[in-house]
Amino acid sequence: MPPRRRTTLLRGLIESPELTFIMEAHNGLSAKIATEAGFPALWASSLTLSAALGVRDNNELSWTQVAEQVELMADATPVPIIVDGDSGHGDFNIVRRLVAKLAQRGAAGICLEDKLFPKTNSFLRSEQQILADTDEFCGKLKAALDARQDDDFVVVARTEALIAGRGLAEALRRAEAYRQTGVQACWCTARRPDRTKCSRSCMNGPGACRWS
Repeated sequence: MPPRRRTTLLRGLIESPELTFIMEAHNGLSAKIATEAGFPALWASSLTLSAALGVRDNNELSWTQVAEQVELMADATPVPIIVDGDSGHGDFNIVRRLVAKLAQRGAAGICLEDKLFPKTNSFLRSEQQILADTDEFCGKLKAALDARQDDDFVVVARTEALIAGRGLAEALRRAEAYRQTGVQACWCTARRPDRTKCSRSCMNGPGACRWS
């Protein structure tokens, strides 16, 4: 039996009822180390990709440079990689091209966040962050889904509503809108301990921030 595709492996991890930990990696060496440590998947973080190349996490790293690093990581490990796609590096046309190129370079999924391009790191001036219009961001998510050549390529929607101080109700409203586009999962980012409950209470109960 041929080995399962990395996209299928990642989708299986997301849809599994079991809690899974994945590890950040930003180059071939860190990808190898994380794989040898036993992590079943990798997170290609824009923060650490940027830091490793000596630039700020403000989209100063181009999407082509991100794709180059992802390819090196994919060459170094057989485990699936989900890429931090920030706000998509531009409009919905750029998102389409980004998804296609990341898939060609060996990525198994992408996470897109509902901030404006160029984005600012979520740890900086968090409550001054400007969120994208919900309908506009839904258009980007649909563009990402339409650009896939493999239905198992995972698209994750990340809402920054809690980071921006918009509150739980707004985070849930946005998460529901993004769910309806057909994404495989939603991530509600938070900084304060009293806001992390969103990740366990979204929609209809524990774990319901994941969709098949």
